[in-house]
Formats: sequence, structure tokens, C-alpha cells
Amino acid sequence: MRICVITDYEKSYSSVKLLREAAGFGVKIFFFRWKDIVFDGTNLGFASNKKVALDSFDAVILRSSITSLTPSSLVVNYCKHKNIRLLNENFYLRHQSINKLTQQFIFQAKKVPCLKTIYGENLSFSQLKTKLGSPFVAKLAKGSLGKQVFKIDSQGAFSHFLRQRKKDKQLYLFQKFYKISGDYRAFIIGKNVYGSLKRTAPKGEWRTNVRSSKHEKVENKQVLELGKLLIKRIGIEFAGLDILIDSSGKPRIIELNTMACFRVFDRINPEINIAKKIIRLLKNTK
Repeated sequence: MRICVITDYEKSYSSVKLLREAAGFGVKIFFFRWKDIVFDGTNLGFASNKKVALDSFDAVILRSSITSLTPSSLVVNYCKHKNIRLLNENFYLRHQSINKLTQQFIFQAKKVPCLKTIYGENLSFSQLKTKLGSPFVAKLAKGSLGKQVFKIDSQGAFSHFLRQRKKDKQLYLFQKFYKISGDYRAFIIGKNVYGSLKRTAPKGEWRTNVRSSKHEKVENKQVLELGKLLIKRIGIEFAGLDILIDSSGKPRIIELNTMACFRVFDRINPEINIAKKIIRLLKNTK
């Protein structure tokens, strides 16, 4: 079996771990960068020293890209057309755009407990304060590692946030601020949910997903059950899940990442081995 991993960085932890685990299954992994994708008529391939066609692979894994303009939908639709096994294909085909705002719509539509969210270009601070309470959270629709997430507690902070968005033209959303001791990370792989680990913000910080956060193994049945609900109602087969437990004890999905890195999760839960389970999933369902 030949698996193509499309990524920006083939030396990342997740990429290297996939390569190592694939060898144990007799599976060959090939890495190509998003910027090397070339579409020529009905053919899709990669420009390298020797042109490689995407349909020469049995399966494809998409990893995230920060710099490439190539839309993932091009690869998703091509894999569907050529009957190439694509990790998360059904989810990608239904939801071509999966930024944080789109995710909240999907969660609400599928009746999955999520964060109270409001979006609008002409919302006022007083409107948001009334609906969400104070402080509330403002975040960009795309972002990771706690970046592009802001706590808004005044008209001044709100006005500054909007001025920045007028400059960078980035899509944003507003959400209720939930007072929590930490949140949880779990993984969906196939029909199963694995985890969970608890993330606690460092002293003086409210965000739990920054690099200096504390991570510990904490098995939480509510988190795992919410993961199972996501599998049932959304039909996703691989994702990292960020989940919080609100003040009433109700689990809520913060967001999911279909291209999540699993370095920290592996360190806390080495017996699970995310990469090995991904390879096994693709090999058994090609």
C-alpha cells in the first residue's frame, strides 16, 4: 500500500511518526508539499524532479498548510473522482469549509452541545455584552495554539479588535467566556474515541492551548461520550477534539481539528499510538 501525505513540513512530529508506524505494516509513505500540487486538465499530481500522479497512491492524508493557496477541495474532489481512499473524505465532501465559524453552525445543526456563538459585521459591544455576558471571547475563524483568540472586557478592547480586522480582512466570531479550570483533548479514529488529557492554563493566562499549558492524563467519561456523539451525528473518522465542561457540568465541543498534531497527546498517552491507528484504519478500509 502507498499513502501520500500532503503537508507543508515532512519533518514534523506527526509526519515522522506516520512514516515510522507505516513501516511496521509494510506500507510506504510519500510526502508532498501543498505548493507542489499541479492541476493539468483532468490530472492532478505533484511537480518534483519527476512528476508524480496522485492517482498512483492507494490513500491520501491531508495535513494543514499555513502558506499554500491551493484549496483542499481540489484534492478532496479528485480523490472522490478517482476512488482514492482519503482520510475524512465523507466529512470533507459535506463540509468543504471547516473554519471555526462553520464548525459552530455544523454543531448547532446536528444538535451537538457547543459554545454559545454570535457572528455579525455590525454587532455592537453592548449587544454582545447583553447576549454573551462580560467578558466574552473574540477569535479569528482560523488559528491555532491559542493564537488569534482575545478576551474582550471593554469597549476599547472591542474597538481595537475590529480595527485590526479591518486591516487584515480576517473572518471572526464572538463566543461566551466559560470559566473553567481547564479543558480536554481527545481523538476520534475510526469509530472510537481515545483520551482524554486535561489542559490547564499557565499562571496568569486564561487560554489552555498555549505552548506552556500543563497537560495531564484525566479520563473523563463525558468527554468520551461527546466524542461518540460527534462520530454518530457528523460522521467524522479522524479529528482532535477540544472539549470543555461548563459550570453546570455539561460537556461542550469547543472545536475539532481534522489535521490535528498529536505530539503532546502521544507523550501523555503513549500506549494509544495515534499514528499506528491511522495507518491501520487506512489499510483496513482501502
